[in-house]
Amino acid sequence: MASPSLQNTTVLVTGAAGGLGKAIAKAYLDAGANVAICDIHEARLAEARAQFEGTGRVLALKTDITSEEAVEHLVAETVSRFGRLDILVNNAGMMDGFDPVGDLSKANWDKVLGVNLTGSFLCMKHTVRAFQTQQSKTPGSEDSDLAKFKGLVIQIGSNASTMGHQSGAAYTASKHGVAALVKNTAGFYGDEGVYAVALMLGVMQTNIAEGVGALGGFNQAAFAKSSSVTSSGENVTDTADVARYCVFLADPRIAAGVNGSSIAFNKNWPRQ
Repeated sequence: MASPSLQNTTVLVTGAAGGLGKAIAKAYLDAGANVAICDIHEARLAEARAQFEGTGRVLALKTDITSEEAVEHLVAETVSRFGRLDILVNNAGMMDGFDPVGDLSKANWDKVLGVNLTGSFLCMKHTVRAFQTQQSKTPGSEDSDLAKFKGLVIQIGSNASTMGHQSGAAYTASKHGVAALVKNTAGFYGDEGVYAVALMLGVMQTNIAEGVGALGGFNQAAFAKSSSVTSSGENVTDTADVARYCVFLADPRIAAGVNGSSIAFNKNWPRQ
């Protein structure tokens, strides 16, 4: 049964036609929320749309998140369809080929930063603007966190957001960058009831590595030097567990409490 706590709550999940994003979208739908999903892959998006459309609470739009015009349209369509927007899950991203800076082409740097950092910035920008134009869902509440809450950004980060030897230079820089975006956004907008939090994920079985082919392949020699080779099956984080945590963060009191945080969700790998 759908949880009444997320009924009339609207969530936008980027990169949600497969992998982690799809798991997050399903978890929010199962909790009773309205969910907008976007992806760049039309065929995969059509499959997700067909899977979820029976709920009557899903909007699926093909979107290139590196285009500001496309992102602005996505946010506007979400608000038009559901009346408001409460949560953004900035999930869309691509892996790099593990190239260190000396091997990295500018073209591949631009591709990875464009999706992971610029795309996250654009989605955050237009979602925060939407948050600012709407009232809190419970403006008269005696609970100050409920009375103030206008929206939450959940940014999917990585071990590479805080560590330098988990991936190539481009992915590492992009994931450090999104962590900084979260801190800056939390600091500037928290007093308005707009919150931001990053989830620092470890190894997962997702489709994020599919884009490596578009970068010209995988740098095996660099990967062999990376600390990522220490991972094993027992270190893999389940996408469903991350999705459940995203639903947990939808509570306005929790969102207020973790504002600006970078939360490790990685099965303590690498071990602290």
